Parts: sequence; structure tokens; C-alpha cells
Amino acid sequence: MADLTGAYTTPVPTISQNTAAVIKYRSNYKTGTALVALPILPGIRHIITSVYTNGNEIKIGFSNDGLSIDDERFSYTVTAGPLDLSNFFGNAPFAQYKYKAITTLFLVITGEAAKEITVAYVEFKG
Repeated sequence: MADLTGAYTTPVPTISQNTAAVIKYRSNYKTGTALVALPILPGIRHIITSVYTNGNEIKIGFSNDGLSIDDERFSYTVTAGPLDLSNFFGNAPFAQYKYKAITTLFLVITGEAAKEITVAYVEFKG
């Protein structure tokens, strides 16, 4: 699961096995329990390059309050966790955009209750 685990380091989980994407796009990382919310600002799009959770499901969508998904765009479930979508998003990044017609809008990634989620994302300005 780790990109590089040397003989003198302890194995640690990393968010992406797709090192080239992380270096090329300079991904940002955000971690949360059961939910990660990324505020959508005018002129900035969030491109998800990797998602990791120790649970067994992920849902991605948009939300007006950042607390739940109002408009689901992606879901993925496995029978047993952990769920590592770094290779999946490395080949096909999640890059949907929704026009901000209201005062607040969030891109929300949810998983199982009490399970940690880590998201790698790129802020694309354009």
C-alpha cells in the first residue's frame, strides 16, 4: 500500500500508489471520519486523484451544507475493507463540476460511519 517503504522505515499507508499523478499535479490531502467536504469556490474545480478508507464503501456527490450528499454522482462498494481507489482514480480521475448557483456548495465524499477517509485532490483553476 505504501509507495516506498525502506528498510529503516515503518510501513505507513499512503493515499496514492499513483506517484506520478501526485508529483505531476501536486495533490492536496484531506482526511475525515465518515465524511470529507471540499468547498467549491468560483473558478476552482476539485479533481479527485485518489480515495482511501478503512471501510468498504465510498460515495461522492454535491451538497449544499457539507454534511450529507444531496446530488450523488459516484458510489463504489466492496464486500470487505479497506477500500483503496488510488489506481482507479489514477486512470480516471473524478472531475465533475457543478455550477455554484447558491451561496454555498461542497463536493462531499462519504463512507461508513466511524471509518476514516483520506482524499487526494487537485485544485484546477479554470
